[in-house]
Amino acid sequence: MRAQPNPHGAADAALFLCVGDAISAPITQIIPGPEAEIPPSRLPLHHPFRLKLLHFNDLHGHLACFTADEPLPLFSRIAGLLRVTRRQYARNPHAAVLVITGGDEFGGAIFDELLGDDPASYVAHAAYRLYTQAGVDVGALGNHDFDKGPELLAHAISRDAGFPILAANVQTPFEFAAFHIPAALFVVKGIRVGFIGLITPAQLHPELGERVRIADPVQTAAHLIPALRPHCDVLILLSHLGHSLHDRGAATAIAGDVELAAALAPGDVHLIIGAHTHNALNERGLNPDCIVNGIPIVQAGKLGQFVGEVDITLAHTACVTHARLTATADLPVDAEFERAHLRPLLDLAHPRWNRVLGQVIDDESLCTDAVRNDFAAGESALAHFIADGLAAQSREQGYAVHFAMIDAANVRSGLQPGSVVTFGDWFNLMPFADTLCLLRLSGRQIVALLQDNALRVDRPAAAHTERGFLHFSRELRYTIELGPERGSALARDITIAGQPPESWLDQEFLIAASNFVRGPAAVWQAQKQPVYRDRLLDLRGFPQIPTHHYIRTLLVAHITAHGGVTEAGGAQRDGRLRLDIRY
Repeated sequence: MRAQPNPHGAADAALFLCVGDAISAPITQIIPGPEAEIPPSRLPLHHPFRLKLLHFNDLHGHLACFTADEPLPLFSRIAGLLRVTRRQYARNPHAAVLVITGGDEFGGAIFDELLGDDPASYVAHAAYRLYTQAGVDVGALGNHDFDKGPELLAHAISRDAGFPILAANVQTPFEFAAFHIPAALFVVKGIRVGFIGLITPAQLHPELGERVRIADPVQTAAHLIPALRPHCDVLILLSHLGHSLHDRGAATAIAGDVELAAALAPGDVHLIIGAHTHNALNERGLNPDCIVNGIPIVQAGKLGQFVGEVDITLAHTACVTHARLTATADLPVDAEFERAHLRPLLDLAHPRWNRVLGQVIDDESLCTDAVRNDFAAGESALAHFIADGLAAQSREQGYAVHFAMIDAANVRSGLQPGSVVTFGDWFNLMPFADTLCLLRLSGRQIVALLQDNALRVDRPAAAHTERGFLHFSRELRYTIELGPERGSALARDITIAGQPPESWLDQEFLIAASNFVRGPAAVWQAQKQPVYRDRLLDLRGFPQIPTHHYIRTLLVAHITAHGGVTEAGGAQRDGRLRLDIRY
């Protein structure tokens, strides 16, 4: 069907949206809607045509670098590059510019708070609003864009995204399906440029359940490409799959861009614009390692570090002739864009950022340096505060939990001892939209979990990495006997509510945790030593009850209730975990 392109982007282009089911079966025909006749190809051309693509991905809401005082510009630098590049090629009949975002616009920045929790509390999707004003032409859906559910995502797209959002292999409830499109086709200065969006099934918010289903991206692409390719001079896959299944930047599943490219037939597509695994590819030009099965693969890092640039030259055929990355820090700030578009959003977000929640006790173990170096090496006053707070707030919400557990997946920084704690401080500490999840474990399974945990503690002579070490609320106490090597570590002297295991081994326990508990430990678990392979537990295999309570919100309530991060709220090392280092 015919659609209106972003008026701030390739406004003179014709835009066609391909709607329908690309998952269930191969597409046999593209049927134009009213006034949606796609023009024939102009190829071959007597004068070469240059299609310039500018792309970025995985900003995760990092549109400005927040500080306690004046935020530092970030996206305004990108917006300036987009404006200058469009102006440079605007009057050239043999060149055009399209701007692409690869998804994951949400999850990890204060602007997330402007989304609210539902349409009624919605203020703005800062990224979509700014991308529209900056002239983004098309975008992909990322896995984290679903973190607050399809309802709020659909509302954000309808309110603030002035460009199509693509995802061919995702199924959502009917009322939300209209807000993401399988494919789009631009006719810009007579050149037909098609895009197909694909999203990874990995790392989707567990609470989505059956409301969001992700199909095999390779099969979906195979369903759609044969029907769409004849209508395109250039066909591009806009992929949020990750670079490859072997990439460790983020969890991947079924296929990454490398596997996708290898599965395609020669000539199917001209380019894969990637995202998800945060790779900075082709920084100094198109790398031969980034050409798979004749298809170049590009990606522009994360958090606005880079803007990617790809040139496709068309004459008799279309071919990628140049690719590179530009460091955003090297770009000048577009002061006009900053004032007109980013400043109003900053004015909305800044009071939330600076809101004082309370006082932080004067304990050096709460500082960022201690958290990043020692969080999984033994007792942690900050971990105890978080675990105790999660248990208390879970009970406040009516869940009769026996205890709570957390790991470093929830915590990314520390606090300033002896100072006040603001919402911004706590947001930096817990930047993700993780939600409360309840697990049911038997007493015997808890013993096994603690034996598993003993294998994950940071040892004195071993490099510290994310192994998924768990901290527990005050109800659970135990000792870890380190032993001479990791595989010989044991948990002993276990009590729950002061009672030894023989009194509760056959009891069932309800445990509060994060829906993303041990998520970052997946890399270490995949590399685990065979000597203790059978002693590691996968928590995803236990019965779970999702909730809609955001852990950060629960902990903010706990901080407020106790006047800050205080001993009364749990910020103390009370001997609930002891390390026996004799061996």
